[in-house]
Parts: sequence; C-alpha cells; structure tokens
Amino acid sequence: MGKTFVGFGFGAIQGGLFLPEAYRSGNFSRLVVSEIDSTAVEQIRKSAGTYACNVAEPDHVRLVEVSGLEILNPLIPEDKEKLVDAIASANELCTALPSYTLYDSGGKASVASLLAEGLQEKLHNTDRPPAVVYAAENDGRAAARLQEACNKYVSTSFEGKV
Repeated sequence: MGKTFVGFGFGAIQGGLFLPEAYRSGNFSRLVVSEIDSTAVEQIRKSAGTYACNVAEPDHVRLVEVSGLEILNPLIPEDKEKLVDAIASANELCTALPSYTLYDSGGKASVASLLAEGLQEKLHNTDRPPAVVYAAENDGRAAARLQEACNKYVSTSFEGKV
C-alpha cells in the first residue's frame, strides 16, 4: 500500500509548494487536500484532480503540473468522512492556512477538529501508519498552537504521542 499526503488549505503555499513537491517526490500514491472554497473544489474536480502552477526560476518561469489530487470539502458530510479516513491513513500531513488563528475556525469542520478525529482513529488502530504533521503557517509557535487546538477535541491529550 502506498503512502498518503494530506494537506489543509489549497492556497499558494499548499498548491504551489507542498503538493507539487509531494507529487514530484514519487513517495506518495495518494494526495489529498482539504479546502472549503467550493469554487476551487469544483474546478479541481472538473479537471479530474489535475492542476498546474508556475514556479519562478532565476531566468524563466517553469510550469508544474500535479495530477491525481483528491480535493475534499469538510463542510460536505461525505467529504468530511473521506477526509477523516485520509488523515487516519496519512503518512504526512501539512497545514498551510493564512494564519494559525484559523486552526479552530469552523467548528466540527475545523482543521483542529478534523485532525483530532483522524489522529484519534490512527492511534486506536495499529494498522494505521505513523505520521509527521507539518504546521506551515508563518508563526514560530504554529505546531504548538495546532496541538493545543487539536487537544480541545479529544478526551485525552495527544501530548507525547503526536
């Protein structure tokens, strides 16, 4: 079974850096991204999970194409269920939101809630792989803030486990 990468937010950092690099690496057979912008979700789905982005090189702009992307909107119950399962199956996860203040925005569809639910499933099922979680928001305490936000949704802390 191949590895899974799950990203949160489909903005310039996730869509232009993390997902293209995960794709280019060849280390992942499944790329999943959580996005609440229904227009972005619709466009990626219309293109069968393929998109392109520009990468600036010193002397030219290079076009990078990513294909096979599953884009899920956690505001849609069926997508939320698939997303939680993807989180539980993931080997690497990466948040790339405009601000750490958005970790807990959106209630049960928030990044913190979704991560907490998926990571709990991962911890309770020994067949799920360990994972690395990257917090790519521009804040020196982003990872600690993400852990604090996730802990609001669990009965026992992830401290020492995640």
